[in-house]
Amino acid sequence: MSEQAVRDRLFSRPATVAADGAMQVITALQWTEPAAQVIACATALDSYCAELGLDPREVLSVVGRMKADCRFRHLRTFDAVAAFVRNEVRPHL
Repeated sequence: MSEQAVRDRLFSRPATVAADGAMQVITALQWTEPAAQVIACATALDSYCAELGLDPREVLSVVGRMKADCRFRHLRTFDAVAAFVRNEVRPHL
């Protein structure tokens, strides 16, 4: 798949894909120390973006717009992700 095709698909993914994928990543890392989880996610994002020719800030901006759209439409798409981090990760700080 070309870099442009990846970019096009990035901007057309539904929020549920982002939230479901985030839950999979968080679940895989949940037994790792919290600071290590964050740096691992950042490293993975950086590596994916470098390989696919994407700007990580642009990718985070896409997620921010997804979350804002969900809030505007009163959808709770990302609530489970936030609750999982709050209840499963935060207590281990």
